[in-house]
Amino acid sequence: MKIVSRSLSLFFILILSIPVKAQNLPYIDPIYTEVETSTVGYSDVFDDAFHKMDIYQPKGDTNSKRPVLIYIHGGAFYAGDKGTPDCVDFCTHFAKKGYVAISVNYRLANPLLFLANRSIQLDAVLKTMADVKASIRYLSKDAATANMYKIDSNAVFVGGYSAGAVAALHTAWVTDSSELDAEIQGIMKSGIKTFEGDAGNYGYTHKIKGIFSLAGALFQTSYANSGDVPAYLAHAKDDGTVLYNCAPGLNDPRVVTLCGTGKIYPRLDSVNILYDTMILETGGHGWPGLGNTGDDFKNAVEEIAAFFYPLLLDNVRLNSNSTIKNPIKLYPNPSTGNIFIQFPQGESNIELSIFDLQSQLRYRKIISESQQLNIALPSGIYQSVITGSHTQVDKLIIE
Repeated sequence: MKIVSRSLSLFFILILSIPVKAQNLPYIDPIYTEVETSTVGYSDVFDDAFHKMDIYQPKGDTNSKRPVLIYIHGGAFYAGDKGTPDCVDFCTHFAKKGYVAISVNYRLANPLLFLANRSIQLDAVLKTMADVKASIRYLSKDAATANMYKIDSNAVFVGGYSAGAVAALHTAWVTDSSELDAEIQGIMKSGIKTFEGDAGNYGYTHKIKGIFSLAGALFQTSYANSGDVPAYLAHAKDDGTVLYNCAPGLNDPRVVTLCGTGKIYPRLDSVNILYDTMILETGGHGWPGLGNTGDDFKNAVEEIAAFFYPLLLDNVRLNSNSTIKNPIKLYPNPSTGNIFIQFPQGESNIELSIFDLQSQLRYRKIISESQQLNIALPSGIYQSVITGSHTQVDKLIIE
């Protein structure tokens, strides 16, 4: 069963239907064959294993501004590590697509104390949120200073599995401390102190563009409000650990109640947040942990990439023409729809496809030579996809 609301996944289907596809699309397809990894400490306050992250980069990538995907491991907030198979497989997939992919560690609670104390459970979530924010700020700081990772701090996507998904949902959708009730605000003030957290890199943005949740849940579905970032939600109905609807976490009455995808997506409908889902009839809680050995995991990877792809339009100039030796030119841009397409020497027989921001195909034509085009589309922002000896994806503005 698959529930889709205002989904962008149709874009993925349409792209794959283009017959003249000479080269894979960046950020959708695995356009790189090798990945380079490194490990860094991301906090300028803490120096421990909890505050390290593994950075996966596509080997040979020359783009100067790349989107980021941060993967948060599972483990009930008292176990787990950034090096588990699902973390490695997920980040490797996205690095091969052209992302800078990050697997991040965070502070873990004492398991015996965690299960026995509600305040410790809530404090563990708050500390994870603080650490995730600090990890994003670390990348934003680098982008503003040394620029080692060549990331776009306006194109950061965050998600995870189980506890990691819980952390991602709360980090993205709890945007102000006023959304927290008095109990949680009290725990925050005695723990991480402020809503920005205590893990450092202050003064830099931790803005999130979109999120994904693999078997995740919310403490309160009311945290999702109009204007919040889009989400991809994947969940098995027979999950007995983080339940599809509402139940105590770990299905243990000592743990706070969490509400899963079955309760989240109706809330997203009511507040008009863009989302897509993958709802499995079976799979339990462990299907994301299978990594590449599980078909559902691999399907989720591809669906998440397709869901995020149109969200990159505002921030990342995909497959930037600066990396193409002889780009095909569309000008003027902006235009009123009368556009000249100019071929470089040696180029012929390309296909031009234009999509709107709802991922609907609005124009498609096979073109053999430079010529004037009359593209009769309403005023707005579109995406042009040119496929020939190379692939170009760019923003197109019709006035």
